[in-house]
Amino acid sequence: MTSRDRDRMERDARRRRERAQQHLDRVRNRRRGPAAPRAGLPRLPRLPGGPGWLVLAGLGAALLGVWTGGGALANWGEPWRVERVEVLGAERLSGREVAEAAGVALGAAWDMVEPGRTRRALAEHAWVASARVARLPGGTVVLQVREREPMAVIEARGGPVGVDVEGRPFAVLEADEARALPRLKCDNAPPPGQPDARLAQAIRVARSLPERGLELPEEITVGDERDPEGVVLRLPGLTPRVVLGNEELDERVGLLAELLAQRKSEVEASTQVDLRFAGQAVLRGEEGERNARGRG
Repeated sequence: MTSRDRDRMERDARRRRERAQQHLDRVRNRRRGPAAPRAGLPRLPRLPGGPGWLVLAGLGAALLGVWTGGGALANWGEPWRVERVEVLGAERLSGREVAEAAGVALGAAWDMVEPGRTRRALAEHAWVASARVARLPGGTVVLQVREREPMAVIEARGGPVGVDVEGRPFAVLEADEARALPRLKCDNAPPPGQPDARLAQAIRVARSLPERGLELPEEITVGDERDPEGVVLRLPGLTPRVVLGNEELDERVGLLAELLAQRKSEVEASTQVDLRFAGQAVLRGEEGERNARGRG
């Protein structure tokens, strides 16, 4: 055997020993498990999808207002504080008014902005119909509100009070805004903040008039359940009272639209249009009952 052959055999043997040692090291590392985290840093849970999934999951939970409690930490030690307040959905209310109603202030402790409690505080504001609250990592609080919309107005001692679609008087309106809304008249108005089913029904029917080609009524009178006249409307530019009663209100509004399209002069000459009869309108004038007209 030549010296060249011996050198080649020694190099091959050395390579085999090195590969065996590397394999042994890999096996030992797998048995020992992953390296322990550095002291002072908490170990994060292993989640499917990698680190990006973890970030998205945390952000999604914050947007839904879900927080599992405890003080969120900034810089792995200092509790977060409110650094920014984002207000969404507010048109009438200013961002400052929404934040004050929620009880959220810049610099406030993070734990003080508990989503459920903050949402309930917002819901107590007269103009807020519903609210959502989210705390985002880093100190941002998002307040999303849906404001009430006045559908009619009812006179009260403090001024014209807006009434929403649920028949709830909720807040005093400016004179210009109140002037553009139908006036509600009823003997027993509900207290502020309390919905009323009869007012809600009357408002819904009155707001349907534009769909029939008619103007919003100037005045809506709502009797109690024992009043046979029920809902009574006064329309802009028309003298007569329009009596709808308590039942089949949508059908009676449709009959009114047909009557005005076909016999407007007769309606204008009347003092009252009574629609409480099946498929008919009874017109009354100063001299008494003048006529009864059916459809067509």
